[in-house]
Amino acid sequence: MTDSLKAFISLRMASRFSGPGKPRTADDWLHLEWDLANLFSGAPVNEEDLFAGRSTEVKRILEAVVERSRHVILYGERGVGKTSLSNIFWRRYNTMLKSMLVARVQADPSDNFTSLWNKAIDELASTARQSDRYDLTPLDTNTSMDNPDIVRRELQKCRADATPIIIIDEYDKLSDGNARLLTANVIKYLYDYSANVTIILVGVAEDIVSLIEDHQSIDRAISQIKLNRMSDFELNEVIDKRLSKTVMKISGDARWTIVTLSRGLPYFTQMLGKYSAVQAAKRRSLKIDVEDVEAAMDTFIVDSEEKMQEAYRKATESNQKDNFFKQVLLACALAKTDQFGFFTPTDVIQPYSAIVGKKKTHAHFQRHLTEFISETRGKILIRRGGERQYRFRFSDPMMQPFVIIRGIQERLIDPQSRKRLLEQEQPGLPIGS
Repeated sequence: MTDSLKAFISLRMASRFSGPGKPRTADDWLHLEWDLANLFSGAPVNEEDLFAGRSTEVKRILEAVVERSRHVILYGERGVGKTSLSNIFWRRYNTMLKSMLVARVQADPSDNFTSLWNKAIDELASTARQSDRYDLTPLDTNTSMDNPDIVRRELQKCRADATPIIIIDEYDKLSDGNARLLTANVIKYLYDYSANVTIILVGVAEDIVSLIEDHQSIDRAISQIKLNRMSDFELNEVIDKRLSKTVMKISGDARWTIVTLSRGLPYFTQMLGKYSAVQAAKRRSLKIDVEDVEAAMDTFIVDSEEKMQEAYRKATESNQKDNFFKQVLLACALAKTDQFGFFTPTDVIQPYSAIVGKKKTHAHFQRHLTEFISETRGKILIRRGGERQYRFRFSDPMMQPFVIIRGIQERLIDPQSRKRLLEQEQPGLPIGS
């Protein structure tokens, strides 16, 4: 790592926010609710002060940026914060890197190679003009980006002292296989010609094989960064970063209910945190307690996306009484997983036994697991591995916390078993005040 990068990593920005005084009037409480709703918006993070965790990944991306002609593929499950990371990794250091110019575009299913790279070149030129630094990237936006060599020649116009970055978000939505292959060629050409431009491809994928064509030809040119689910420490930081801007506090039980329900996905931490904090403010309390999280679960289910509601219905509906689809799906959501969200049938035994109140074995839910990977049940689970070594995961990771919250709301599990299943050791972490 270069000395300059070490200096960048050690920087800490002072907060530009200051918490309001204790609310005294109805208008004060209304303003607090508004602030809380905005701080916990659930949208991809743009404000550096609210970004939590991911220090290792930030460092790896920055190392690629400062290494000439190095590129990045950032991938992982839906909901782990890839867009937020790509939005924010450079902002903390942009005051030092005056020559850094970041253009961000989104791939669209209708894009071909030319339309995608026309957007990228236009956005980079626009960013330079808005920063009054067009001299750094004197690009010709009237040239059609018809092939990788034209893109390479255009980007080589960037001055040697410039630090241009092109982020292509939602790259997995680019359905044109030829466009993916030609984009891989762009990266290869930029690397071969040692162009000082960094391309960052961001997309939902289990591995880069499913994200980019002919990846073997560009292995030397790319840093492959898989974004896994957040640790409990990082989710805890998501809560603290936001509450620190207000006068609100949170109890230990409320904090860890939110963290545990989130299953490593920061979106759920933000949404449950928002609904819980607003609920506390509505009852004129400056402390978030478990009762506020309980109310937040109800609000979350009501406000959830229709496709999540429909996926749950399709996976669990049955004309037969005592079908146990809801209970088995809840047990899957509560099962211990690895860092990639996968669980084994053995991991399901303990939560399923707790839910139904009887000791169970694989045989009691094996049929349900098989159905959950079928089209009939909406393929709510995916299966990997060979027989006797099967591993399962929710095809949409966002469904895992949803299923837990829905199961709690429908009282599929008694309070004692629920507490036991959600309990986790949290050594060395704040417990609220």
